Amino acid sequence: MKTNQIMTVQIGHFGTLKIGHLSQMGDVAKIIEMGNRNRRAKGLNELLIEDILAKQEFWEFVIARDTQLMINLKSPYSVDFENHDSVESFQSNYSKLKEFKTPKGEIRYSELMKMFPHLIKSKRGKGGGTQAELYILLKIASMLDKDLEVSIYDVFIQSKILNWRDVGGDNFIEFNKIVDTLPDRADKDNTSIYMQMARIVRKKLGIEDTEGYNEKEHSPEVQEARAKLLSDLTLVVRIGFVKTYDQLKEVIAKI
Repeated sequence: MKTNQIMTVQIGHFGTLKIGHLSQMGDVAKIIEMGNRNRRAKGLNELLIEDILAKQEFWEFVIARDTQLMINLKSPYSVDFENHDSVESFQSNYSKLKEFKTPKGEIRYSELMKMFPHLIKSKRGKGGGTQAELYILLKIASMLDKDLEVSIYDVFIQSKILNWRDVGGDNFIEFNKIVDTLPDRADKDNTSIYMQMARIVRKKLGIEDTEGYNEKEHSPEVQEARAKLLSDLTLVVRIGFVKTYDQLKEVIAKI
């Protein structure tokens, strides 16, 4: 699915996090809020985002993640080619971090962030804040609170929610295309049919509120079930088991 849908994902009992399912960029402030809430409950001092960004450990991880993306050529956003050579040079020598250290041993992170905008970036003013890629969010969580770290790993790594959202989106596109092949829908404008089928599928999955956002929709279990249901429906039309739109609705009701 090419559209970068912003998903609201439940992170255990900690709360929800908005994240792009393609860009995998999410709100750092929300992670900080979740982690500090748990730190307070444990009697620990809170940590500011500035505390984490000033640590060398954090930036060593950013460099490692960026190196991995460049090797695999799977970065969700293109690296700024104007700084491409300097980034590669930076990756080859971690000791360059010393150039960004203050006399107190902290990192001047505002300068470093400009080199890795595809991994972490800040925007001032209205609608601003700090956004970070999923791996970076995981690193921040690990530096804040271990319980939060485990919950995020469970949602994004074990349950694969972003992957299932992507598969489900692609399957819905294929499903719409197969609807166009039904004899009673061929050569017709099926836009309203696509919308109707989307509502029917959501109800089938137990998402009663089929207008707009519904929290239940953005769970790993629902996303996986949606992807598989759409794949099955596409198959029954493709093999000729279903030949009309009414028959398709009957099949959905019986599955």
